[in-house]
Amino acid sequence: MENKKRIVINLILTLIYAFITFVFVLHHEIWADEAQVWQIVKNLSVFDLSLFKHLVNEGHPAFFYLLVMPFAKLNMSIFIMQILCWLSTVISVFLLLQYSPFNRYTKFSIITSAGFMYFFPVIARSYSILPLLVFLLALIYKERTKHPLLYSVLLALCANTHVIMFGFVFLFGIDFICENFVRIKNFGKQYIFSSLIIICGLFATIVQLAGSEASNGSIQFSFNNVLQSCVDVIIQFFGGAVSYIDTFMLHNMFTPPDMILFVVCSFILAALFIALLIELCFADKKTGIICALSIIFQLCIYVFAYSSLIYPTRIFSAFLILIFGCWAVFDTGKVVHKKFVNIILSLFFLVTVCNGMAFIEKDFKYNYSSSKNTAEFIKNNIDKNSLIIPTADAFGVGVYYYLPDYKFYSVYKHKEIKYMIWNKEKSFDNTNAHILFTQMLDSDIKAYNLKGKKIYILATNFMNTNNFEKYLPQQYKLLYISPPCFAIGEAFKIYEYKILK
Repeated sequence: MENKKRIVINLILTLIYAFITFVFVLHHEIWADEAQVWQIVKNLSVFDLSLFKHLVNEGHPAFFYLLVMPFAKLNMSIFIMQILCWLSTVISVFLLLQYSPFNRYTKFSIITSAGFMYFFPVIARSYSILPLLVFLLALIYKERTKHPLLYSVLLALCANTHVIMFGFVFLFGIDFICENFVRIKNFGKQYIFSSLIIICGLFATIVQLAGSEASNGSIQFSFNNVLQSCVDVIIQFFGGAVSYIDTFMLHNMFTPPDMILFVVCSFILAALFIALLIELCFADKKTGIICALSIIFQLCIYVFAYSSLIYPTRIFSAFLILIFGCWAVFDTGKVVHKKFVNIILSLFFLVTVCNGMAFIEKDFKYNYSSSKNTAEFIKNNIDKNSLIIPTADAFGVGVYYYLPDYKFYSVYKHKEIKYMIWNKEKSFDNTNAHILFTQMLDSDIKAYNLKGKKIYILATNFMNTNNFEKYLPQQYKLLYISPPCFAIGEAFKIYEYKILK
């Protein structure tokens, strides 16, 4: 009877959470990174391997793309992808409420944290699937040897959801294999199959991503300025969890009073983070060390390969590992100071609550992206036979989604595009962006015989590529300025381009 009452209460709490976050989802405009996934799976196929060939370029494994692909192929709205991500987070919240060993205050702090109130349920990306996979792994961790196939499948799916979870899956996967064959000496078929599933899952991730560094200009392994990169990553890792950080203006973003609050909150979060890892190692050295190394693996990716950029969804994906570790040691009865760990874990996630509220407020106050508004202007004012040329291919993807019948041409790829291809293209600096882009555009007009088309420029506010009317008024006629938006690079201007004789 008590168990039924508990299930009913947790279902009600989950429904309340689902309703609140669903409202946030309804107010969220998709942006380029979300639209990119949809555009890829809509325009590529698994049968000719074009999807997998392109994912090497993306630097992401395939699971999330395969999950979304059937809906895109049926010409459904991208809203279904948002619902899948939201639903995944809602289910993970129910698992946390019903099955996690934490007290009610810890559960409340995790659910109201920035990750679970905004980033996971609202931003429709592969990260949103991770809470469900990680919580399912935590749920069966204590009895993983009784359910080896399920445990191994969840690990394999986790590795193939995002590369940042590779270290986590590799270490816990190796530990599971060694535990079965060395310590317990289980040589049954299901344990052999389980081990093969884990190995194949890890191998599949490596195969899918082999060559990403060579083809994707934004993924570059670099050992230059390692110290500065480490500092930037640590600032973003803790600072980005407690406050919005403009990663392109990392060193010049706060007034002095805001900076003091930012530094204090970041130090508190860092101290709580270290305390949790120490307590994990004290309770169960193996689990604590694996969790710490899994998070360090993620930080190394940001330092050496991701240009030192960490977005909040990535930060909270690392925090999932902390939840997993605490859940695992609680369930196995190895934690001596349960009350102390609950207090630290509660405070850790409560420190991030204000950041989530700030993101929610901005998403309500402004468009997250101006892609939809810009697409509506194009649809109402520009003929479908015209050629629209973005100044930055990546930031225009949201617009491409809303205008499937329009032609978007890339001066970097020298062809029409439907999604971003992350190759090593020329980059602009702040001073000469407009000049360099115009030179490339003029070159393509001559080389690829584009003179027969009416040409419009979709200029992003990323860097300095949207002030053509100021610098080159004889060639660019300003037609449209999008309303303010929240996401970097997602505000637009539209110009009519005049070909000079």
